Formats: sequence, structure tokens, C-alpha cells
Amino acid sequence: MQQLTNCPVCNSQNIRFRNKAGTSDAPKEPLKWSLFGCDDCGLGFLNPQPTWEELIPYYPPDYLCYNTHVEDEEQVVQEAKRRGEYRHIPVPVGKRLLDVGCGGGSFLQVFKKLGVEVKGVDPGVSATAAARDSGLDVFTGTLEEYIAQHGTNEKFDVITCSHVLMATPSPTQTLDCMRQLLAPNGYIWVAVPNADCESARQLGWRWHSTYFPRNIIQFTPKTLSKAGEVAGLEIRRQSTYSFPAAVGFSLCLRWRHRWFIPHKISSRLLSENYLKRAAQELDSRDEGEAILMEFCHPQSLD
Repeated sequence: MQQLTNCPVCNSQNIRFRNKAGTSDAPKEPLKWSLFGCDDCGLGFLNPQPTWEELIPYYPPDYLCYNTHVEDEEQVVQEAKRRGEYRHIPVPVGKRLLDVGCGGGSFLQVFKKLGVEVKGVDPGVSATAAARDSGLDVFTGTLEEYIAQHGTNEKFDVITCSHVLMATPSPTQTLDCMRQLLAPNGYIWVAVPNADCESARQLGWRWHSTYFPRNIIQFTPKTLSKAGEVAGLEIRRQSTYSFPAAVGFSLCLRWRHRWFIPHKISSRLLSENYLKRAAQELDSRDEGEAILMEFCHPQSLD
């Protein structure tokens, strides 16, 4: 465990203890994680911060994100072709894409079949081994380690980082590494849980997307944009996105902790259409459960 004296984003020493948090997928265990906050930029983060070695037990070989293929992959590929995008990202046919935190490579497999030249980076040994077995070009290690070995001459038109940045100990350093690998007119696409959404504010660490201790940083739109600024990037576009199922899970958690309504009862009260409308309403106000933010080189906006 590493004790932090400065904010991982703005480097301010004006940080203080907020509360104790539990392990998100083991709510009956004693509270053992200390959540700190920065009084200058507002970032939330675990402190002391667990090391990668200490987190390895939380990433077993069958961890969900280590999947090598998505379900109904061919159907997903055809739908992406029809829409011209996959997971909110326009398909960069014939261009180069780097996925930071690629896991088992299921995301890369889809883009590869869409005609994109893909590459991945992930510290998970089991994940990257599986990805390579399925024919993907992936590097085992952090992005910082990748640059240390390969340099920054190789550039990418699109760099994606989906629900990974909040699990990195130094998000500004990771974003700076992405900037160094970004082609002049390219962009970086980042998705993270939104710690400023209503469910996160009401539930605290019990909100499903806190995901302690795997997630060690809690981003809001303000703090994510600050991280990009510190890394020498500018915002190209930003929004929020809510999976209807995630909205439903959050609502069930809120009802259980406020009115003690069991999940098996509350989940029956939430129709699919209602959850879709609720998700759309949240995102129309940019208050959804996940932040989507695109960064680029400053000169790209000139």
C-alpha cells in the first residue's frame, strides 16, 4: 500500500480523509478502504493506494473483462457496420487504434473485423495471453512500460481507454503517455464511472460502479477534464452514457438501502421501457452513470 500526500490529478497537498469504504462485491466484509478527497479539484481516491501486486487477487483468470470475444460477435459486427460506430466510437476503417486496458481483446476483435488496424496494452498476464492466442497484437504491462520498451515513434489515430483510467495510480501520467502516442489529428476516447451522478452521491461506496478496490480513483466530469488538461490535452467532446440495466441496478440499490426493499422485488417494478427512458433522461442532462470524454492535441482544435 502506498500512502499519498498529493492529489493524483492536480498534485495539491490539500487532501483529507472522507470516509471508510468497503469492498464493492463483498458488502458484508468490514470497511477497510480509506477514501480521500482533494479540496482543490474535488477528486476522490483511495489512500493508501493498493499496489498492482496487492490487486492481482481481485483479477482472477476468469475475470469478466478478460473475455476474448463478445457474445453474438458477427451480429455485433454487422450492426456496427450499419451504424458506422461501435460503443459510441466511429469506426476508423483503415486507421490505427490502440486500446489501453484491452483485457482479453473482445473490443479489439470487433474493430479488427471492421477493417481497423488494432493493438492493445494490458497488465493482466492471463488476459493478454488469451488475446494473443486469438490472433491479436497486445503488450503485457502498463502503457508506461510499453513506451519504455517501444518508444513513441509509433502513432495511433484513435486511442481508447474504456473504464480503465480510474484503475490507474497516476491517471495524468497515463493520459500523457496516450498523448505521446497520438497521431496529430487523432483523438483519445475515455470512459469512466461518473462519481457525480445521482446514484453515486446517494449510495457512496455502495454504488456498483465504485468497484473498490479495483477502481482507485473517482472521477467527475470536472476532474476528468482537469486530468486531461494536466496531461497537455484539450477536450474534443464530452457527454454521459447510462446503460438501462445499470440505471436499474442503481435504483434497486437505492431502494434497498433507503426503504429496505429486496432486489428481487424492486427489479420486478422496473420495466425495460421505463429504464430506457430514465437512462435517456439522465444523459440528456449529462448526469448519466458513465462519463464519455474525447481528448486531442490542442492544435487539433485550431
